[in-house]
Amino acid sequence: MTPRSRPARSHRPVRLAGLAVLGLLAPLALAACGAGDTGAGETSGDGAGAAPLTFQVAGDPEETAVYEAIATAYNDTEPATTVDIVAVPSKGDHLALLQTSFAAGDAPEVFLLNYREYAPFVRRGALTPVQGLLERRDVDLVDYYEPPVDAFTLDGELQCMPQNVSSLVVYANTALFEEAGLDLPTDGWEVEDFVEAAGTLADLDGDVDGVYVEPSVIRVAPFAWSDGAEITDDPEEPTRLTLDDEDTRDVVDLLASLQSDGLMPTEEELAAKDADTRFMDGELAMTLSSRKSVPLFREAPTLDFDVLPLPVLGEAATILHSDAYCLSSQAEDASAAADFIAFAVGPQGQSIAALGGRTVPSLISVAESGAFLNDTVEPAHSEVFLEAIDGMRATPVLAGWPQIEDLAEEYLTRIWYDATDPAEVDELLAELDERTRPLFEED
Repeated sequence: MTPRSRPARSHRPVRLAGLAVLGLLAPLALAACGAGDTGAGETSGDGAGAAPLTFQVAGDPEETAVYEAIATAYNDTEPATTVDIVAVPSKGDHLALLQTSFAAGDAPEVFLLNYREYAPFVRRGALTPVQGLLERRDVDLVDYYEPPVDAFTLDGELQCMPQNVSSLVVYANTALFEEAGLDLPTDGWEVEDFVEAAGTLADLDGDVDGVYVEPSVIRVAPFAWSDGAEITDDPEEPTRLTLDDEDTRDVVDLLASLQSDGLMPTEEELAAKDADTRFMDGELAMTLSSRKSVPLFREAPTLDFDVLPLPVLGEAATILHSDAYCLSSQAEDASAAADFIAFAVGPQGQSIAALGGRTVPSLISVAESGAFLNDTVEPAHSEVFLEAIDGMRATPVLAGWPQIEDLAEEYLTRIWYDATDPAEVDELLAELDERTRPLFEED
């Protein structure tokens, strides 16, 4: 295939949400110590005269509307307690607001965190482990999928209660697939077929890009795992990134070639219109994301879409995407907060989230029900998410991991869009290794 011509490259801004996490949480230990000990105990528990509970979430309005619905349902069920939603637009804003509120001694009682970001909060004493509290509310962890439960277990305790077990999938514009004469490979496909399809889709029209894969370690990881490679030197006790190892480096080169071969949008195009918007406008045929994109994509009036499994290089593999309800160590009434969390991860709360499209329920019975597996709404093949669980892995849970991810994105962005020869890629990966090694010791 002949690559399309591309304008000159330039750097786009790098997200810094994770880089700030450890610094942002520096005041939390002192602030938490002054908030009263609710570690394994509970206060009143009857909700009588209790102050409203604050629940903080991040995301697009389409995403946060799901949590508004859960809070409303809980408020109707438990009128003695009012759950107030604090919705912030981005992960960076979410983490920054948590830092500010913890430092002020006014943290939200409950908030969502991704498993890749909660370890710093544990190390700073900002969380109350939820396992015992939830067990006393008849929440049985055997009813939930293991990967997210394991990911949120640290120091032998379940720190936060996972709400979802999403995986990375390929979102496909079904109208463009049909126009190109391509079948949807809902039963699986090889990377070679994926790249060929991206080329065919990109050749449809000069205004359509075949695919978008963001330059991040969480996009490299599942392809590396599929090929029998690793992103760290030891999955259990990692001490360094291994993106420069031969096998993993091959995966980095493969994904970067999607850009250099003209199959992905340029930095300039993404700066003018992000990948999600391009996908919704029919200018991008495929994009990789987790379940969180569904509510947004459903709002696009002219978009017909479905989900496909990740293409494989060897064995089927994907990466866990999961958020959990965390309980603040500053909560004055841990019992009331635990009541809300138990509701949110129970059958009613999980069904509301599933119907809203936002989550792949962590509660097995709801994930296997019509609330989630409903082929009358897009995506029609939601079972793709459940079928991926057998090949699902998580990234390391380390206090320094958010910073590691952000530094990896900085360097992978340069590799995706600027590196012109293998020697330059070697230098960038070596520098990334040097800068991230100390962060593995933060734990």
